[in-house]
Amino acid sequence: MNVLLAAALEVLLLGTGFPRPDANRAAACTVVVAGDRWFVVDAGRGATMRVAATDLQYGKMRAVFLTHLHSDHTGGLPDLFDTSWQFGRKNEPLQLYGPPGTKQLADAMLEFFAADIHYRRDLLEKHPAAGATIVWHIVHEGVVYDDGTVKVTAFAVDHRPVPYAFGYRFESKGETVVISGDTRPTPNLVKFAKDADILVLEAYLPEYFEKVDKPDVAARLEHYHTNADEAGVLAQQANVKTLVLTHLIPGNADATFRARASKHFHGRIVVGRDLLRIAP
Repeated sequence: MNVLLAAALEVLLLGTGFPRPDANRAAACTVVVAGDRWFVVDAGRGATMRVAATDLQYGKMRAVFLTHLHSDHTGGLPDLFDTSWQFGRKNEPLQLYGPPGTKQLADAMLEFFAADIHYRRDLLEKHPAAGATIVWHIVHEGVVYDDGTVKVTAFAVDHRPVPYAFGYRFESKGETVVISGDTRPTPNLVKFAKDADILVLEAYLPEYFEKVDKPDVAARLEHYHTNADEAGVLAQQANVKTLVLTHLIPGNADATFRARASKHFHGRIVVGRDLLRIAP
């Protein structure tokens, strides 16, 4: 009899778009599911609306990891913080991991929601105070989270001129998921994605920038991200099993993304879409 074992780690794409608003793609947000617990990597615009379309329970959300502080990766974080407190994370502070600047972001969110927190904690619903707090952690390369079952390692990527940008490697029960964040191709990504079951990697098409931006802007942006061909090369170099493309620029060229990545990578390729769930 064949017995199908549940994956230790799964990826749930909540937002696969980029800064330009798209009705079909929320901004950057990826969830790593480990059993009944889940971890958020980036929380761009629309994150909570995408959570509402899933079976995720806020009481099981363990932490949020920020790759960098661009608005398309953080714009949905205030809503995620406040909504998760009201609807499930009541007694647990938000555990927020990110680069330098994360403390200031956390402080700003608490100030922004000060009146709302007061109303809901003290006057109206009487929500527990603990959930309306944030415990922030500044990440550096190395292990940043380990609960005995899930280990998360941060590693530097190259999104210059952004001074601090990180990817994250999740490991649990022999399975590995790596999320790149925004980066140009870098050997450090290959190093930390080595032999991963799933690599979630951004991708763009150069002709999009060339079409919509001024030549000097397009030239800078093309050295600021990873294009679809480069994504395939990186995945092949890292010997990953599955390449998941996200942060898609543009968001309406799935066949082109797949064709270009597949010229270089011979494993499974998934062109991301919002609410898609991927197991190893």
